[in-house]
Amino acid sequence: MEPAWQPVARKNVTLTGGFWQRWTELVGNTTLKHEFDQLRHQGQLDALLLDQRLHRGLKVERPDNASASLALATATDWYWGGSIFWDSDTGKWLEAASARLEKTSDAELTGFVEWVIERLQQAQQPDGYLNSHILTWRPRHRFKNLRDLHELYCAGHLFEAAVVHFEATGQRSLLDIATRYADYLAKVFGPKEGQLPGYCGHPEIELALLRLYRVTQQPAYLELCRFFINERGKSPNYFDEEAIRRLDNRPFRPGHPGSPYAYMQADRPIREQSRVVGHAVRAMYLFAAVAELAGIDHDEELLAACHRVWDDLNQTKLYITGGIGSAAENEGFTSDYDLPNETAYAETCASIGLFLFAHRLLLLDLDSRYSDLIELALHNNILSGLSLDGKRFFYDNPLASRGQHHRVEWPWWCPCCPQNLARLILSLPGYVASVRDTVLAVHLFFDCDLAADIHGTPVTLRSQTQLPFEGQTVLTVNPKQPAHFTLAVRIPAWSENQQYRLNGAGIEPDVRKGYAHFERDWQPGDELTINFDLPVRTIRARYEVESDRGRVALSRGPLVYCVESSDNGPELDRYLLDASGNYQVSFERDVLGGVNVIRATVFREEQLAEGLYSTEPPPRKPGQVTAIPYYAWDNREPGQMQVWVRVAGG
Repeated sequence: MEPAWQPVARKNVTLTGGFWQRWTELVGNTTLKHEFDQLRHQGQLDALLLDQRLHRGLKVERPDNASASLALATATDWYWGGSIFWDSDTGKWLEAASARLEKTSDAELTGFVEWVIERLQQAQQPDGYLNSHILTWRPRHRFKNLRDLHELYCAGHLFEAAVVHFEATGQRSLLDIATRYADYLAKVFGPKEGQLPGYCGHPEIELALLRLYRVTQQPAYLELCRFFINERGKSPNYFDEEAIRRLDNRPFRPGHPGSPYAYMQADRPIREQSRVVGHAVRAMYLFAAVAELAGIDHDEELLAACHRVWDDLNQTKLYITGGIGSAAENEGFTSDYDLPNETAYAETCASIGLFLFAHRLLLLDLDSRYSDLIELALHNNILSGLSLDGKRFFYDNPLASRGQHHRVEWPWWCPCCPQNLARLILSLPGYVASVRDTVLAVHLFFDCDLAADIHGTPVTLRSQTQLPFEGQTVLTVNPKQPAHFTLAVRIPAWSENQQYRLNGAGIEPDVRKGYAHFERDWQPGDELTINFDLPVRTIRARYEVESDRGRVALSRGPLVYCVESSDNGPELDRYLLDASGNYQVSFERDVLGGVNVIRATVFREEQLAEGLYSTEPPPRKPGQVTAIPYYAWDNREPGQMQVWVRVAGG
């Protein structure tokens, strides 16, 4: 196994304009503070006071100044009751806010972050333990129910927040909380006598321990991650044994297909797994960590398991939007090709997990199949999770709606997605490019400036792009002095033809695994201009995907499109698309914040003249439909939506 690629650090990449800077500014200026207000309102932040009186399910009117006030709550405040995973919501918000502060000075946001850290400091126990739910409600039940209570999951999000806060600010206040807790966990868990040989029912801490290890270089954190991954799913199953110890004889998920522990990827050891099963978020968080550990340990067996799961997911369980997890029942996977549209779960967090899994694999193997999926999920299923005003969210992301599915200001029942979206979008600079030896690889096309060290040579790269709506991208290379190295640029799967010009002259790259490699003696100011064509693509699903038979979907560039009744009127399923390729694309500045729309020729099936049945086909009236990017749907009046449209002819 070759050495892993190293991402160009977030702090070394600055967005300079364009599509993704607009989203970053929206999240930084609006979404973060909306989320903080909601975390105050619902009780996640005051849960850190460890006071049962604040979690009696009371509901009263809030004072007008509550969102701005940092005063302590009272026993007559407005909470609906505490949750086992509330601390994870706080951790994700801290991570997002810290990433924002790495790029932008914001005194108010800094005050919010410091205030939350102070509460965490006050709640942390002398031995390092920190979990508001357990300490408030079950202080004698630490680690008695790893299967259900999310203790280590919450710890993981705290650790990830601490890493980003330290990297962004240089301050150790949150990192010290995290390392004290991690040191305690390293004593509690492990294979030695007196340690617990358990692991969390909701994977996440594995990813977090690896991030903590990279920033602290503390071997105990790497060893603990390794233990959690290798112990998972062994027989006898730890979750059965801990249930016996706590005298819990209730059946666990009796209706779950197959082993109930498949829900949490604990039905068999990781090295034996070949299919993606169970809860989609848990699966992706786990396998992202497995891939990263495989790279650190040069463990080919672990990596092979990742490849098997990756192939199964991509070949049988992936929505065209980059969504995964088709069923609400288990928030996850069912049988092969079971990809319903209207009832698609496709949780925002699950696609974020897929993004992380793909990125870890990309760092082990420079192959565009991973970065293509990163781009697909980001521009479609993930971005769909946030409204254009930055204050409303999708938890699940169906591919069809009869008008009943809408974003909400806060998914109070499980508010995991809002903060997850924020932390990913505000961390996007760290996913643009990576370096190994004498190669700088560009994965995502953003307007940005980045700085990297390529085999001892400082190099800056300016990226200017018209994506995702048009295809021209200009990369200006500025080594500190002339230097010989390779610039590798992803060739997106959606681009059928590309033209490359170096300083105005045509050039042909060496293409390997979907990346165009340009090896040369680079001079300061060298300019590589790339024109990706962006045809409208008419996509069909294979026959086994029952929901999509006789239907097509449209995409252009990285964006999947859908039709909405806002543009096309009611009864969208009456339209039959003429898939001959007669498409018109235009940029509409005043539509949905400025988007390309696709207009396509269709036939509309009219009503039968009379009667319930007829021997004659319904009459068809020629017309046109307007399709918009999927991420932007449900930002206008309520109405129907479809990604997959019936097609006329074959």
